[in-house]
Amino acid sequence: MGQEQEDHTVGDGEQRKGDEQQQQQQQLEESPAQLKNGTAKLTVQSAGDLKQTILDGLEKKGDRGLWLWVLFILCLTPNILNGFHVSSYVFLGQLPKNYYCMVPELLQAGWSHEEIRNITSPTGSTKNGTCTIYTWNYGQLSELNYNDALSYTQSHPPPAEVNCLATAGTGAGSWHMYYDQPDGVSIVPEWDLLCERTALRSTVQVALSIGKFVGASSFGVISDKYGRKTSFSIAATLYIVAGLLTTFSPFYALLLLGRIGLGASASGVFYPAFALLTENIGKRHRSWMSIAFNFSYPLGMLCLALAAYLIQPWRDLSLALTVPSFLLVIHLYFLVESPRWLLSKGRERKAYRMVFGHSAPQELIDSATVAEKHQAAAEAETDSAPVPFSTRLKQSFSEFTKLYGTPVLCRRALICHFTWCITSLCYYVTALNADNFAANRNVYVATTGSVDIVAYILSMIVLAYFGRRSSSFCFFLYAGVCLLVVLTIPPDNTTLLVTLAMLGRVGITAVYAIVTLHTAELFPTEIRNTALGICSTMAHVGSIAAPYITDLLGRLAWWIPTTICGCSVLLAGALTLLHPETRDAALKDHAQQERHATHAVDEEMDEKGEKPIANN
Repeated sequence: MGQEQEDHTVGDGEQRKGDEQQQQQQQLEESPAQLKNGTAKLTVQSAGDLKQTILDGLEKKGDRGLWLWVLFILCLTPNILNGFHVSSYVFLGQLPKNYYCMVPELLQAGWSHEEIRNITSPTGSTKNGTCTIYTWNYGQLSELNYNDALSYTQSHPPPAEVNCLATAGTGAGSWHMYYDQPDGVSIVPEWDLLCERTALRSTVQVALSIGKFVGASSFGVISDKYGRKTSFSIAATLYIVAGLLTTFSPFYALLLLGRIGLGASASGVFYPAFALLTENIGKRHRSWMSIAFNFSYPLGMLCLALAAYLIQPWRDLSLALTVPSFLLVIHLYFLVESPRWLLSKGRERKAYRMVFGHSAPQELIDSATVAEKHQAAAEAETDSAPVPFSTRLKQSFSEFTKLYGTPVLCRRALICHFTWCITSLCYYVTALNADNFAANRNVYVATTGSVDIVAYILSMIVLAYFGRRSSSFCFFLYAGVCLLVVLTIPPDNTTLLVTLAMLGRVGITAVYAIVTLHTAELFPTEIRNTALGICSTMAHVGSIAAPYITDLLGRLAWWIPTTICGCSVLLAGALTLLHPETRDAALKDHAQQERHATHAVDEEMDEKGEKPIANN
């Protein structure tokens, strides 16, 4: 209904409608048998007027005015916190410039660090970053000067090598790891997260991805069942607690727990806020505001780069990133529940008060009450027949059988799973790959955030003129070429390496926005959320794998992460060509419609004597 219908409902014609509703209610009380005839239709129509009046009022309220902009800011700003914490690992987990095993006896004897390394390390002082040490009798060597000790070690066969991390403080020399890094700058020296313990360093970032995976599913259920504001309130509280736990964690296990909490709360403030925004803004602003919502994340990355430049110790930096989360208390005070969600739960009175600022007219409430009673009686009569357990079990998996039950939809689903996983993998690899490029971390993170903003704007422009399939393919191809060209650049040319990586990230970020829209349009309404949910799960698989690829494989060779991403992205781009174009296509509501549409195309091509291509 438009504005005219709303004015008619609430305006001069309201009295006449109230008289009709009162007459219908009297008829229902006098003759209950009429519930199964035309009177029921009239009462349902009257009840529908209440909901439609609320929806029309919400559309008008969400189209202009201060309320619209306050809602937009309240929903936008929490996602800035996600930009803080998701990329903070670049600073919290930064490796020291050099690290090696230190022998206190030799240091007390007046030897320099370089002299100690020449004696104790299998690689001497020529190679930075080693965790092994010779098992010389360092108590005896400390009684000699450096030249005599060097002559002694060169004239004798080298003893066994041991891992300094595994035997620190237990050997004859009571050695320990030395880090060429100011105290407290990162988590690495605090828990010795390098060498064979490098995977534990990567797990700090993986813990956040696991938290996002858990939060996306759990807070989505809470949001649908208990409301957008309730879900947001729980996530906001968890954000503060998890941030403090991460900052002041005395043990590595508590640090992981805090990071998991940050990831879960990141999803918890993102999805309810996005749903709250899209459900309550008017059609005129819904498209651009939904896309502008994504700009909050790169803004958070820019703020992170500035904070990390000003604050060096990792605990101080973590606290600085946690303090803004206390501002979520303001959001809890001013944010309101979604009127559309209230309507879906049958709470029309509260929704009406939220939209119009006063209680609904009594005649609308009475007509809605009568209709609800009739609907409840009809549903009770329908549900009275027992449903076999096998039928209920089959219904619980109906979405999965519809998604994978036909070759057409199954192929689309599998391709989408792969493209989402690879896109997320490359997105996070390019965000965390500063160490492998030997780049300045602050500049790298700030550049990454700026590139994301450009990519989102570029995706909006491209989608205005081109289709989803062609846009996805071109961005995949462009990103893959940029990431593979990195192989031709000398490793000491950091500026050019970072430039190519950021150019590739433009394509990755842009295609991330496009594949989300394309996936939603590829599947019928009845299984669309299921498809998006599984694709989101696969995307988290990619984000979980990204830290291990950058840290473990990147330590073997700096070019491995970008090469893996470049090859995978090219394959994903080729697979997108198997998708149909959906730009101007009408959305299907049922999986059966896809099957009929495919058969119709095949029959038409057979009549023309053409050989059908693989069905889309």
